[in-house]
Amino acid sequence: MMNQVLKSILRKDFKSFVIKCFQECSGINAYNDNWHISVICNKINDMLDGKNRNLILNVPPRHLKSIICSVALPAFILGHNPKSNVMCVSYSDELASKLANDCRNIMQSAWYQEIFPRTKIQSFRRSINDFSTTLGGGRFATSVGGTITGRGAEWIIIDDPLKPNDALSDIQREKVNDWFGTTLYSRLNDKATGRILVIMQRLHQNDLTGFLLNSDMGFKHVKLQAIATTDEHWEITSRITGKTSLIERKPGDLLHPSRENEQVMDDIKNKLGSFAFSGQYQQEPVPVEGGLVKESWLHYYPSYDCFKNEHQFRVFISWDTAAKTGLNNAYSAACVVLMSICNGKPKYYLIQVIRGKWEIPDLIRQVIDLYNTIKYDGRAGGQTTLLIEDQSSGEQLIQILNHETDSHGLNFNIEPIKPQTDKISRLGGVSAYIENGDILFPQFETDWWSDFKSELLNFPGCKYKDQVDALTQAISYGQSLLD
Repeated sequence: MMNQVLKSILRKDFKSFVIKCFQECSGINAYNDNWHISVICNKINDMLDGKNRNLILNVPPRHLKSIICSVALPAFILGHNPKSNVMCVSYSDELASKLANDCRNIMQSAWYQEIFPRTKIQSFRRSINDFSTTLGGGRFATSVGGTITGRGAEWIIIDDPLKPNDALSDIQREKVNDWFGTTLYSRLNDKATGRILVIMQRLHQNDLTGFLLNSDMGFKHVKLQAIATTDEHWEITSRITGKTSLIERKPGDLLHPSRENEQVMDDIKNKLGSFAFSGQYQQEPVPVEGGLVKESWLHYYPSYDCFKNEHQFRVFISWDTAAKTGLNNAYSAACVVLMSICNGKPKYYLIQVIRGKWEIPDLIRQVIDLYNTIKYDGRAGGQTTLLIEDQSSGEQLIQILNHETDSHGLNFNIEPIKPQTDKISRLGGVSAYIENGDILFPQFETDWWSDFKSELLNFPGCKYKDQVDALTQAISYGQSLLD
């Protein structure tokens, strides 16, 4: 049994309630307080008090945003008003179900029942994603694009509507933005009083945050950067004491240094690359039109002789094939990539690129000749894998090669690749490896480097994207072997 003072605090003070929820959900992890949690809770208090109806919170990953907004807040809302309906949206069904289950467990706990005895979950409608209270309210969870026909809510909470891997996909971003505008927004029971809370990391200039800030819906906007870039001043008012304190941040100050210090920030930036870090951690997405890869990121190897000291390596011959050979059609292209492993860390060397417009018979000869040259001429050696994009002409090519043999009478070592995202997203996914020097390019003169470099540095603004796509296919495959 809790004493009356503690129950009163948890019932009145949203931040205290958040801390209690974290302790319930986190298991062995200890709560680590920080001023940004107070800022988020204060902004949500304004929504609870009716001072603001629409709010966007941009926060870096792993800073307690989902516990606060998708777990604690729905439980707090229903605790004070069991008749309210809360709709929670995430980018995937799996994430939506995880957050819904945590919220339901909170509301079924003994301590929650002590604080909010009027709020009880219906015994006949208590599924994870859709449970109701005995007084007609409830929490409904779905993913972006999910069916919500016939559902209404006083609160709509949108928690990370877009996956980082989908950030560069125009199709995926527009799917989120269109679904919000044409479907989700209409689910508010009362447009004049309903609340919409969006909490997410920035992923692109035209992600949902960018879309809403360019609308006329009057969203308040709070941006919390992992590393401050300007002077910041934050007022925090305590619900318990009523006192207001001022938090000041200087450029370079970390958001939560006791959890993520400078070394951790450096490691994260190296892993993500500056493009993704700028959006996800700094909430300042970089325009893609400026190029995903900068020339200053390029690192080089001096000669083919540097491979002689490599002992653990594999070679990928990665093909992106075109369906047609017309003047305005794309090329078929291949990148030969050597992957070496040192202390468990991969290095990739781009050792050859070819491209052309070939009909299927000529394309087959090009594929076979390149495979034989790379596998048997001694320049690369190692285990050689033929990577072919398994769609359009590539599908036909795979079928034909499965009935052919190489120059030694052996079957080709073919790995069909099914692309899961578009070409821009695929380069975005490996750009950090280029920036960090994990992908090396030839320092010496070749007949293909100039064209390849131009395509790489102008991507996605370049006319053709086949060479770069062949490279990203090889790197992504190599990384998949290490995961």
